[in-house]
Amino acid sequence: MRLVSYNILNGGEGRADPLAEVIEAQRPDVVALVEADNLEVIERIAGRLKMDYIFAPTGGHAGAILSRWPIAATINHAVGGACWMNAFVEARVVDPKGFEWPIVAVHFAAHASEAREQERERQLEPLLKKLAPLQGRPHLIVGDFNSNSPIQKIDIVKCKPRTQQEWKENGGTIPRRVVQRLLDAGYVDTLHAVSPAEAESVGTFTTQFPGQRIDYIFAHGIDRSRIKRAWVEPDRLAKYASDHFPVGVEIE
Repeated sequence: MRLVSYNILNGGEGRADPLAEVIEAQRPDVVALVEADNLEVIERIAGRLKMDYIFAPTGGHAGAILSRWPIAATINHAVGGACWMNAFVEARVVDPKGFEWPIVAVHFAAHASEAREQERERQLEPLLKKLAPLQGRPHLIVGDFNSNSPIQKIDIVKCKPRTQQEWKENGGTIPRRVVQRLLDAGYVDTLHAVSPAEAESVGTFTTQFPGQRIDYIFAHGIDRSRIKRAWVEPDRLAKYASDHFPVGVEIE
């Protein structure tokens, strides 16, 4: 399975074709999109990729999962008044061998301040509780976590001006507790699993100031030997199609 996760920036209006080109070049079987606010854009991208899709609006942004394999079931975990996430959508995708993969796309609160890290921690707690039934079986959590890894070497000069200001206000640091809690819960940072040096240094946000890696694909219940490739796609078109670079993984 090849999976791509991508924040397409405020719905992607006017950018459906370049976004689709960036995604298509990575030859994905499954695609998770956040800030997928414009249904017409999602329909156009899905049409170009010849994929089925689910669209999951929230009280803020929306999420979407596209697949060239059958989608057996879907859950929009953010409905019913639980609009504490910009996206929290789950799809059960059935691969050609009949195995059902739970794929969960999320979008946490933005910004590098300590107050926002505390907000992300409040978002993480119910998320882990909702996904507790998946413990013990292979599944993936993907998306824009707006959170920094404890292993990342952040060059603050490469970050956007607002992040630099928040770094100063935090006393010369960026909080990293949310990703650490995911790791402690048994989730594997797939990029770090196959390319530790790249995981420490590469950025996914912003495409103009790529000083932070805040977009991830986390695997649970999957042997690391089955994670064959993981990447950040820095293609020139990707630099202008959104403010995030897409991330991908190939799992055997």
